[in-house]
Amino acid sequence: MVRCRNCGQKTEGDYCQWCGYPILRGRRRRPQKPAPEATKKAEETKEKTRTEAEEAKLAKEAEVKAIREAEEAKVRARIETEEAQRAKEAEARAIREAAEARKEAEEAKERARIEAEEAQRAKEAEAGATREAEETRKEAEEAKERARIETEEARVAKEAEARAIRQAEAAKKKAKEAIDTKGAKDRARLAKEGWEKVKREAEEARREAEEAREKARKAKEGWEKIRKEAEDARIAAEEVKVAKETEEKARKSRQDWENAKKEAEAEEVKKAKEAEDKAKKSREEWEKARKETLEG
Repeated sequence: MVRCRNCGQKTEGDYCQWCGYPILRGRRRRPQKPAPEATKKAEETKEKTRTEAEEAKLAKEAEVKAIREAEEAKVRARIETEEAQRAKEAEARAIREAAEARKEAEEAKERARIEAEEAQRAKEAEAGATREAEETRKEAEEAKERARIETEEARVAKEAEARAIRQAEAAKKKAKEAIDTKGAKDRARLAKEGWEKVKREAEEARREAEEAREKARKAKEGWEKIRKEAEDARIAAEEVKVAKETEEKARKSRQDWENAKKEAEAEEVKKAKEAEDKAKKSREEWEKARKETLEG
């Protein structure tokens, strides 16, 4: 093959197959004017070659563009697949958390049931404590009244004892005066007998006063015991009230937690669904671009 001196393309034959210019071989001859048909054919060939070159260039550019778009679509598809995977994992996590939330709700429900039973028992205990406190108060009032009466009786007995002692002193004094007086032997004997009688009465009054004091002491001890039981019952009633308030707070907190959990689960499910739809759409676009590339 030789190179044409006119267009510079490599060719063979007597004329250039590209431009129709005569190819000189052997000795140098005078250039001849190309035939009109050859010139026309050369022009058509040249135009066809240029057109094919442009089409090849455009095809190559389209191919490069399609490859680039395919790569971009592939990258987008990979990213969206990863997002879909993360969305799927988030959905699985949301399902898992929902299961845990249900489990916690069941446990909370069980705890609430137990707390309700305990509150019911506490309420019954409070009612029992209230009844016992009322009975204790009544018993305390009765014991207080008995103690007052017994204290009054002890006071009266003490006054009787003091009176008997005074009478005994007076009788003793009279007996002594009777002994000192002439002819008063009988009066002295009678006075002595009266003094002995008064002394016995004073002793009996003293014993009665001791018994009354002992009864008053026991009544006071009973009153103190009843007062202590009443105080314990009041404290128990206060504890039951506090437990009831705590139960109400726990129920309210549990309700707030359940509402927040439901909202979080709904938001997670919504985000997972949006991510899944986005991944599906991107996959469809990638499939479409790949198909167009293959067809082109």
